Amino acid sequence: MPMIDLTFVRGSIDEQALSRLTDELVTALLRAERAPDTPYLRDNTMVYLHAMEPAEVSVGGRGPGDPRFRVDLTVFAGAVDKDHKEQLAADVHAAVCAAAGIEPLDSKAFHVWTLIHEIPEGNWAGGGKVVYYRQVKGLVADDAP
Repeated sequence: MPMIDLTFVRGSIDEQALSRLTDELVTALLRAERAPDTPYLRDNTMVYLHAMEPAEVSVGGRGPGDPRFRVDLTVFAGAVDKDHKEQLAADVHAAVCAAAGIEPLDSKAFHVWTLIHEIPEGNWAGGGKVVYYRQVKGLVADDAP
């Protein structure tokens, strides 16, 4: 089950844009994993919002600067291949830029960072048990339309 952590400066995205952004991030991640966008997978894809106060983010160790965004995506190792990672990074960047009113190619493009964390097989657990990628793939297959 993929997980998303979005860290941002409080007030840099309005509530409506934040709601759209979280939905777009889940959509992009499911597409990158080549998983069907089903209620089961939506219900098991967590988006954790980390709204930081401006003074809690330091740019270059010298104060808050302009708002910055970090999107941490956690997936099973091997669930997203190189081409899909590249598309995922582009999709996440575009979605965050649109939500925050940042031109995707201007000088603030690097105010948005995406980190893709791959969890090795046997290192993901839920409900007190290790969850294996093959199990998740089986659940997805059973849930597919």
